[in-house]
Amino acid sequence: MKAVVDTNVLVFDTFQDSEFHGKATSGLDSLDGWYLPEMVFHELVWFFRSQKIPPARAGAKVQEYLTNEKASFLPSTADDVVHAATRMKAYSEYNDLLILSAAKRLGVPFFTFDEGLAKLARRSGVELFQP
Repeated sequence: MKAVVDTNVLVFDTFQDSEFHGKATSGLDSLDGWYLPEMVFHELVWFFRSQKIPPARAGAKVQEYLTNEKASFLPSTADDVVHAATRMKAYSEYNDLLILSAAKRLGVPFFTFDEGLAKLARRSGVELFQP
């Protein structure tokens, strides 16, 4: 099975002391492939910056995910942008809707630990990956 992977999954996978580290790691390991939307990497880098992670370490982690044999990088499409921009009720929803649009477009499950986003995925007809 392949799934679109949300930013929080990569964050939890990266940090061993995080709340969902085990579930994130085992979930990624159990998937045959990871679709990683472009926005996930922007959010991941911004998260590293907020945590004052040195840029070299952030860059190495990004490269590690991008070059993983299971990873497929997904650039945003014009349809993804329209989907997000026309459905957001607040600007803060834009990134999540852009990521969710990729799962909807590809017709694959979505792997996230964000309960609000999981509810939105279900309402949008997107299956959730449960590790």
